Amino acid sequence: MNYVDTSKNNICEQPFGCGHIAGVTGVILAGGASRRMGMNKSFLKIGERLFIERVYSIMAMLFRDIIMVTNTPELYEFISCRTVADIYSGAGPIAGLHAGLRASCTDRIFAAACDMPFLNAALIRLICQNFEGYDAVVPLNCSGFREPLHALYAKSALNAMQQVIELGDKSIMNLLDRLKTKQIANDTFHSIHGADESFRNLNTPEEFSEVTKLMRGVQPECDSAPFKPCPE
Repeated sequence: MNYVDTSKNNICEQPFGCGHIAGVTGVILAGGASRRMGMNKSFLKIGERLFIERVYSIMAMLFRDIIMVTNTPELYEFISCRTVADIYSGAGPIAGLHAGLRASCTDRIFAAACDMPFLNAALIRLICQNFEGYDAVVPLNCSGFREPLHALYAKSALNAMQQVIELGDKSIMNLLDRLKTKQIANDTFHSIHGADESFRNLNTPEEFSEVTKLMRGVQPECDSAPFKPCPE
């Protein structure tokens, strides 16, 4: 069952916050085939930074531990994160969530896809503050759709993840319907500047070209974030 949070306690009315978010591990999902893009999206560039560097830089600001889920860890050695492979090969993003959650040393993970180069730290902090009693916390975009690859998951979701994967169901949306899921309404965070851009992912060369043009002269939050290896 899904529960929609329509409260108005906007994080923008509070201090931005600093330091690592306690009890949550950052998980980067880097296992997609990128068929429509025609190349590994992690290594596309906007400005001077690769997609994967942008995603990692924001994650490093927020989480003490970061796990990258990838079946090709040799491609990401320059980031020095802990890497894990899918346990259920070929099952898609739900398998990445499962592998990252199982490997986490904390009870919860915040998971984001590697093709989301405009992650918003304030929005992620808001999502990570809303977990009590839930298996998953998922924001709704401006069109009212769930964003399951920009969401918080608890270890209590592992059994359901494993069950649906073993049943051959790759749908994260169906998984969310089986979990106790809290949905954060878009109007809860609409005042966070650039929040909806946090969900933007790029799947085709046309989408990449459009964003590249829009980004001329604009410095995203992640460009000011330090790029450094994960802490030991």
